[in-house]
Amino acid sequence: MDVTVLGPQRRTSGAKAAVAELIPRGPVATINAGWRERESEDGELNAVLEGRMANLRLYQRWTELISTDPEYAAAERKLADELEEQQAVYALRLFHAVAALDQVNRRDKMPAVRAAAVADGIRQLRALDAWHLSEVAGSRHTFYRSIMIGERPNVLAHRRELREICQGSAGMVITGGHVGVLLHLLHVFGLAAMLTEPVITWSAGAMALSDRVVLFGANRPAGRRLPEVWAEGLGAYPGVLPFPQPRSRLPMHDPYQLALLARRFKPRTCLLVEEKSRLLLGEGRPLPTSARWVDRQGAVIVRGPEGDVEERPGVPVDPTGQPARRPAHADPVTLRRVGP
Repeated sequence: MDVTVLGPQRRTSGAKAAVAELIPRGPVATINAGWRERESEDGELNAVLEGRMANLRLYQRWTELISTDPEYAAAERKLADELEEQQAVYALRLFHAVAALDQVNRRDKMPAVRAAAVADGIRQLRALDAWHLSEVAGSRHTFYRSIMIGERPNVLAHRRELREICQGSAGMVITGGHVGVLLHLLHVFGLAAMLTEPVITWSAGAMALSDRVVLFGANRPAGRRLPEVWAEGLGAYPGVLPFPQPRSRLPMHDPYQLALLARRFKPRTCLLVEEKSRLLLGEGRPLPTSARWVDRQGAVIVRGPEGDVEERPGVPVDPTGQPARRPAHADPVTLRRVGP
């Protein structure tokens, strides 16, 4: 399956153009469950879709389940409490593991010893991430078994309605919002088997469709947040981890932190999804021209028409070697070609 991933849609021009080109006519199955209580406030989104929106109302359907099915509601509360504690314990372990790695990386007496210790520290981070994903997956599977989600009549009724809407649609749009809520409801209602091409998504939607959801936000006003794995995603484009709004949410001026990000999540590609991005992703599909990602040395690599290039401090140029137009407030970069 191919998916068109857009940058964050503060302005809706990117989404409007993509929908007009890729889904020019017919109903558009729409998922904005990440907006939670604001799911029904979809007038602007419907305008972007030229009045053709078929909102799947996943959040509303879920709240109906909660309010009408006490057994299901109790299981949801138990799951939420367990996931919250698992994430808190994992975050605590992660904080100390990264802090130790930072301290080791500052030592310069014997570089070879430091390098070996850093490499082992990164392996430990990867093992911690894998352990947490396994624990979370186990909790979710226990939840699904306990409520017999594949046999529960009220859930099955919703799934039948959703399947009919998706089958009658000309494409699908998945918006942003709260990625945890969005991913959970995609799983509850079985949307992985109902995705209708062409699929257009952005922000939390793009994260949920990857094979691993990573929460991040290093530059938030509240302070640094280490990237934390959250759960397995739907896996529409295996091997690619989208990071929306990287300039405000990742330490883009710290090559060490970027290198740590890339090495921790290898062999997956840490894809930087900027506001004006439009990227066609899919299983087995190479990254498209204009894609930007972080490599293991902490450099930002850009796929240009003539090959991959590396952003470096200096005079701005674009991938073709011509002077690049950049906002005056932007940090200057230069691009050095990568590879032979």
